[in-house]
Amino acid sequence: MTLTHSTLSARAGLTARILLAGCAGILLAACAAPRPAPPPEAPDPEVREISPEARAGNLLIEAEATPDPALARTAIDAVLGLEEPAGDAVLRANWLWTLLPDDGRGTLADRYRGARLAVLLGDSGLALERLPPIDESPDTALYRDALALHAELLTTHGPALEALLARVELDPYRIDRPELQSANQRAIWRLLAALDSAQIRQLDRLEDPEPIAGWIELFRAVRGAGTDPDAFTEAVAHWEREHPRHPGQALLPELRDTLQQAIEPPARVAVLLPLSGPLADLGNALLEGIAARFYQSRDMAGSLLVFDTAGQEDLADAAYRNALQQGADRVIGPLVPEAVDRVATIDSGVPTLLLNHPPGTLAAPFWVLSLSPEDDARAVAERARGLGNDRALVLVPEGSFGDRVAGAFRDALERQSGRVTAEHRFEARSPEINTRIGTALGIDASEQRIQRVRRQTRLELEADAQVRGDIDMIFIAGPAADLRLVVPHLHYHRASRLPILATSHVYEGRPQADRDRDLSGIRFPDAPWLHPALNPEPELLAELASTEEIETTASRLPRFAALGIDAMDVASGLPLYLRAPHLEVNGVAGTWRQHPPTRNWLRQPAWLEFHDGLARPAPMQVIEQRED
Repeated sequence: MTLTHSTLSARAGLTARILLAGCAGILLAACAAPRPAPPPEAPDPEVREISPEARAGNLLIEAEATPDPALARTAIDAVLGLEEPAGDAVLRANWLWTLLPDDGRGTLADRYRGARLAVLLGDSGLALERLPPIDESPDTALYRDALALHAELLTTHGPALEALLARVELDPYRIDRPELQSANQRAIWRLLAALDSAQIRQLDRLEDPEPIAGWIELFRAVRGAGTDPDAFTEAVAHWEREHPRHPGQALLPELRDTLQQAIEPPARVAVLLPLSGPLADLGNALLEGIAARFYQSRDMAGSLLVFDTAGQEDLADAAYRNALQQGADRVIGPLVPEAVDRVATIDSGVPTLLLNHPPGTLAAPFWVLSLSPEDDARAVAERARGLGNDRALVLVPEGSFGDRVAGAFRDALERQSGRVTAEHRFEARSPEINTRIGTALGIDASEQRIQRVRRQTRLELEADAQVRGDIDMIFIAGPAADLRLVVPHLHYHRASRLPILATSHVYEGRPQADRDRDLSGIRFPDAPWLHPALNPEPELLAELASTEEIETTASRLPRFAALGIDAMDVASGLPLYLRAPHLEVNGVAGTWRQHPPTRNWLRQPAWLEFHDGLARPAPMQVIEQRED
């Protein structure tokens, strides 16, 4: 084997060294100055990002073209995920929802989708219809969100009792979000304030009363303590011993702070009343009560701005705007329904206490405090149910007054699981009044049955006609002058063996034993102000009494003077009462409680009963209601 060896010449070696040096220089230059970045590559069209709105639109098109529930749900969820979905997108998503199995009601997830779409369409009633009471779900997040929406819808549009139960059920699911739990518990507190005694009795009969029973007991304890901090502390301590781990404990600091916050009394109170015209007496009686309380509590400090609306809505509108311009920090009035309706639409930030009910719903800062025949009728219905009576005969005068009180009584009784068995109108001065009352009581039918039995048996039976058996109480309404003519016929037909309840109109406001003797046994709601045994402020009553020189409208229309006194008390404390809806106002017209859903102040009146023609405090026994 031959080995070959090559040797570079000197010139060749020099050339190689020059080339190596050049390469090193190039490398050093490359390190010293970075080369320019390459031009950007064109994006892949398949991964190009699109906006959420465009994606939702594409999914809607795909779902509309292909009848596939999965595609429809994906498209609906894309629309629901948008911050502000366009109206046509919501309408298209809603149409897809109607094509889901079982009309969108097959699963909780689909019902929740449908309810959210209805909310976006502005139809909360439809949303509540699509999301009925919710069953437990293994998907905890879905169950929590659906329950929260259901509770919100019920709070706004549903019965207070159902809304309360939904809120209480939701509360444990908010424990990891303190701000949401606080909001939910404040809603629970407002809903507790909205319950009447009949609804609370329904809660007492639940199979599993906890934790709702703990909430009710806390509400009662705090309400009973009123604004007394020591009483509050004692009541809460007792409640905590009974309910050591109740979620309501999270609300206690806020309730305690509410009582500790000072409320500045209003400096300028505007009063809008009809001081002239056909309703001048009512307006002046109210004004006398308002002024008496204002100056009694202020020791002449502050200003009372008085405006005469003459019962006209245009004047009331102008007066309200004028009061705002003059810096009023509270407004009381107006009184006439048309004026109330007009003022309630004015944009205002001043707490305003209207003295009549507008036809529509109210929003802040307006509230209603009123004495009306309908309120009396509702109080009678609640009282009847508390006494264990649920089948009523209604006797009211012909005309609009009778229609109004009969309708209010019937609606209130039916809400409490009672019923109006029969309803009759009367004309007190009709020569046929006795026959008409007998017919209403079923006396004619009873006599016909007796005659039929006599004919069938051919015996001379000794029998008296009986009052119909399908009633257990009588509700009667009308002015005292008329009822003095009607009630004796009830006695004649032995109907007085049944409880007879009336509105406050049965009493003219002063003792008249000789004239009212036939009214004995009748019970009625009234203002404590009119009755010495119940009136909490006899000195103020004496101050407003007529003298030989001056006849006051407060003496002639004492119930409206009492309303004026209470209106001043409620208006002064409105900021506190808004934060603490459990607080009551113990007034001279009755005990007032706010009803947050309707923004009404509801009155718990005193109850009186005629004995030998004189109105006396009625016994307060309550009978447990029968279960049907």
